[in-house]
Parts: sequence; structure tokens; C-alpha cells
Amino acid sequence: MFSTMRKSFYLIIISVFLFSCKKKETSFEVVSFNSVTNKEFQANDSIVFIEADLSDAPLYGIRIPNAKQCDGGKLSFDFKIKRTDAKREKLYYRLFYQNETYKFDESHEYSGENFYGSWEDHSNTFKPVPDFDNEISITDSLVIIGNPRNEQIYFGLSPANKIVDNELLYNTMNYIKSDPVWFADIQKKARLEKRTIEEQLRMDALWSIDDKRKKEGSVNNRMWRNPRMGKYEFMLVVVSESKLKELPYYTKQINYPDINGRFVNPFAYYKLGKGSKPDDILCVMGNKKVKTKAKFDLGAGLFVDNKLVGRENFNKDSYSNTCGESFHLYRYAHFQQYFHYINKDFPLKNISEVKDVMDPTFTREQYEAYKKQYEASNKFVDTYVNSSDCPCKTVKSDSVEKTITLVNPGNKEGDYKKEHVGVAGRIGFTYGKWRAKIKFPELINKHNVWNGLTNAFWLLAQETGSQWNQRRECRAKIGYIPKTEPDNETALQHSKKRDGYSEIDFEILKESQYWPMTSYPGKKNGPKEDASASDDITVTCTNWDLACHEPEKFDIGARKNIIEEMEFTHHRWDQWYKALTTKVPAKHKEVFGGEYYYFEIDWQPKKIVWRIGPSKDNMRIVCIMDETVSAIPNNQMVALVTQEWHSQEWWPTAPFKQNFVPFPKKDIIGKILEIEVE
Repeated sequence: MFSTMRKSFYLIIISVFLFSCKKKETSFEVVSFNSVTNKEFQANDSIVFIEADLSDAPLYGIRIPNAKQCDGGKLSFDFKIKRTDAKREKLYYRLFYQNETYKFDESHEYSGENFYGSWEDHSNTFKPVPDFDNEISITDSLVIIGNPRNEQIYFGLSPANKIVDNELLYNTMNYIKSDPVWFADIQKKARLEKRTIEEQLRMDALWSIDDKRKKEGSVNNRMWRNPRMGKYEFMLVVVSESKLKELPYYTKQINYPDINGRFVNPFAYYKLGKGSKPDDILCVMGNKKVKTKAKFDLGAGLFVDNKLVGRENFNKDSYSNTCGESFHLYRYAHFQQYFHYINKDFPLKNISEVKDVMDPTFTREQYEAYKKQYEASNKFVDTYVNSSDCPCKTVKSDSVEKTITLVNPGNKEGDYKKEHVGVAGRIGFTYGKWRAKIKFPELINKHNVWNGLTNAFWLLAQETGSQWNQRRECRAKIGYIPKTEPDNETALQHSKKRDGYSEIDFEILKESQYWPMTSYPGKKNGPKEDASASDDITVTCTNWDLACHEPEKFDIGARKNIIEEMEFTHHRWDQWYKALTTKVPAKHKEVFGGEYYYFEIDWQPKKIVWRIGPSKDNMRIVCIMDETVSAIPNNQMVALVTQEWHSQEWWPTAPFKQNFVPFPKKDIIGKILEIEVE
């Protein structure tokens, strides 16, 4: 019996040493630390999987776990402390968590950017251990939440207050009616302003609601810094009272930066830094980790932000319970309709033909005949590519199938319109494997003629320009060139250290896999092909780094780079050009011949990896950009899926030019089947 007990004790001690941050002299030891003890999350191995619940995420952010997933809505843990000498000094403890999948190493200068946290209430620092003589067990809990450091930059007016739903308005109007003095004042104002009582009542109710919300002041908008997906590790720190008094304020209050204005990562401080050296400060790593991923609900409806439609009076005939501007959709819809900015620097001078280009009867010869005919006559339709002026007509959310359908509308004779269509996410993340399962529409017919469409899956900075979502500083003489700056040399004079724009793209179109001769060394002898004769389409991968010159291999033209033993040709048009792009050929039938295809943007702190494939388990890398060739964004982004008509000036080596591709006769339909982040 004694032998068995001694053996078990030794096993416990060995396990603690395995997980301890650093071995040193202490007057106490942690003899066990179970980092996840909830009965709902018991697992045989060291990884506990919890899928992020996104139901409230658009307006209130993500909690891992939440109350629907376990009792109390928090992660429970326990640990046992044992005295190792006669010293009886009071002890304190704190549990920290950190996302380890998408982090900088603790020794890296940017480790303060890592997603780490502790107690939800930032007024709590280290908690006291109850007085004990020899041994004590402690049980506690915490939750992984957005803005875990409670940084003031993420505080502000609640986005939930931007919309007044009918129920709130109705109840406020009834309340005013029940107040004799207030309602009498409403009746008086209505007579003076020559309004109906109902109109005046509604106006006063809206004013009252707005006034009350303004007085509520700032709230912690945790969804502006959502928890990252992937694995989380847990670190327990136990410290004596005397050592706790010696700790710097920014290690006790993680919402405070140090004297240099930088946040100090507790995992760096207690594992590698000054906190790892003194006696009577002990940190121990947990025996279990939490792994999480997020799956967007494509059937939760589509919100319409009427400020983005692009005009004041627009058609609302297609509004429904699943698409519109209701408060319910504002709160719960994971996606909203995307309204493209129409750049009128690039007009569409299109041939006045309406055809189904995907019909096998439309040949390359017919395309060339149209091109020759209209170049000679110069009788084009002068217009622009359009964005929808009837929200919800071209986007559909199916609550049963959990899908979103996109429709580029066809044209009747005389109705000349090429209309963009797309949706944008309303729940943002920093980093992650963003994987989309999509049935995009086909792009070329049997004669390899392009219908002019570009299919795109991409990420875009959430609330571009907001102070809470700025990228880290670009430390180069030429910093970020704002997206709004023209593409010419004068833009170099307007670069700045910080900017909030970021974008990572997949764009799939009919294009040559090569760049113009001027992009290659010596501006000649570059590779070329007859792309019009090929059944290849081109998968382009782009990181909009805003021309930050900090990467050591920042370059212009088509340049070959070896990354992770793979060769890629990265291309930038000029010193001032704001994006780096690669082009990779793929068989049209491979990408569009099945019921769906996968596109993955694996966005990490130091690199971005683009993958495509027929299944999650069968994907190939088509591009990698790391920090040596392009500035990797670190702000929060959302997912978009669009079907667009790109200007022919954007792709000079495309074998078929947009202006000579007829207007579509039939609807062009795509379907989003799944989008997840892990």
C-alpha cells in the first residue's frame, strides 16, 4: 500500500516538473493543476474541443464557453498547493490563458500582441489563497472573452444602439401615452408643428430612446477584439505576498501597458522574463488545452445596412424576414449584403450585345468578330459596372439548407447592366484558417471563352478606418500608402506609419498565368502563353500590404522567392503599388466541375498561406507570402464572397477583354455552402 502511494506521489511530482515554467526554490509547490474540469468537456486526451457559439457574436462578441454550453458558462479548473517548509507566508494565485495557435513566440518583440487574458473582471488581479498549514485545494473558473485586457480603445457606444426595433419603439410610445403631462405636451407640439399626434408621438419616442442611450455612455465592445480560433494554453501563477508586492503594476493589471506604452505578455514575463527568476513565484502549465473553431450560420439571414446602398431612395420590394434592415437581422445575421464601391475612374465601354457566353455556340471566333466590329464602329454602351439598387433581390439566405445564394442578374435586350453581387461577414477575427466551401459559377465555356466574371473569396478589415482596428506601425521610410491614394509616384509622399485598411484575396478569373514583359528582369524575355486556347483559369492570391516597405525583400516586378522550400512568383506593379499578387493556373473543370470547391486563407502572424482543393483533406498550396516579402496584417477582418465584373485595365494579360464580353443574358448563380474559421 505504501509503495503504491509513494509511486503515485512521484508521478504527480514528475508531471508538475514537466509542465512547470522553470525550476527554482520555492516555499510551496503545486502538486496538481487540472486546467479544465467541467463535466461537459471531459476528454480522454489533453485537448478539449469547444465550438464557438456565434449566435450573439455580431453585436456582443464571443464567449468560450457560454452559458448554453456548460453550467455557469465558464471553464472550471482546480489545483492543489503544498507547503515545502515551515514558512507560512500568505499566497496568491492567478490563471492566464493564451492562444498558442496564432501567436508570436514569447521571446518575440510582438508577443504583447498575442491574445491572452485572465479574469473577466479586470479589477481582480491575483486572488488570495485561503490560509492553510500543509496542503490546500482550490477550485475556480474563468471564461475566454473578447478584449480580454479590457483595453480602452475597444470601449465606445454600443453598436446595438444604432437601430430601434419596432417593439422598443411601440413600448416607448405607449409609455409616453400613459404619462398625462408628457402626452399633453405631445398633443400641443403636434398642433403647433401641424403634424398628426401619431407622427409627433413617434418622433418624441425616437428622441427619448436616443437620449437615453447617449447617457448610457461607453461599453466594452468585446466583439471588436474577438477571441482567436485554435488552441488555448493555460498558465497558473502562484506567488507569495512579499513577492507580489514587488511585481510591476503591469503584471498585476494586464490592462495597463508598461512605461513604454507596450503591453507585457504574462507568458513571456513569468516563463522567460523577470518573473521567472525570483523564488516564491511559481508558474505551472495546465494539463489540458482548449481547441475552438467558428462556423458561420449562413441561414441566419442577411442584414442590409441602408447607409451602404449608395443612394437614399432605393427599392425595398425584396425585403423579407430573412433579408432586410430589421433589428432581428441586425442582431443575429452573420452576413450582410455587400455593396461595391463603383470606381468611376474605370468606365465600362461595353459592346451593346446581350448573350449567354456560356452557351457552347458562343465561340472565340464570334468574340473576335464582335471585337473587330466594335473597334471599327466605336459604338459602345457607355456605363459603369453596377451594384444592386434593390437590396435582397440578388442575395438569398436559406434557413433550412444553411446556404447563401448569389445572383448576377441577366439582361433583356436593351437592358445593359453588369451587376456585382456579394455578401460580407459581420463577425471578425484576427488570424485563423478561413475556409470556404463554395459552388462558384463557371467562368469559361467549351471554347474557353470567358464570361467576364471574377469569383472571389476574400478578407477585409472590419470597420476600415476605425481607431480600434488599426494595423501595427510600419517601420520604414515608406510606410502605408492609404488605399484612397492614386496609383502613381505622388502617393509615396503620403505614406503614414499606421492605417486601418487590410485585405487578403482569392480572385479566380480567366487570365494568363504570366505578367507583362515589363514586369520581368530586363523587361524582356519573360514567359508567355496563348491563354485564349487553354482551359486553364487563373487563381490569384493578393495581400494588400499598402506598400509598406519594411519587409527585407520588398520588390517590384515579377520576382521569384523561395518560401518553405517552395518557389513562388510574387508581383508588384511599382514602389507605390499597394498590393502583392501571385497568379497560379488551375483547370476550369477541377475548380468548377463539381458540386463545390474549397478555398482556404491560412492567415498567421508571420505569413499567409492560400490553399485550394476538392475537400478539406485534399488541398494544395497555391501561394505563401511571409513577412520577408509583404507586411502581414494584424487587425480584425471579416469574410466576403463576391462575383464581380473587373475592369479590363486591371488584368492587362487577360485573353478576353471585359468591354468586348457581351452583357449576360441569363442569371449567373453561385452558392456559399460553408464558411468556418479554425
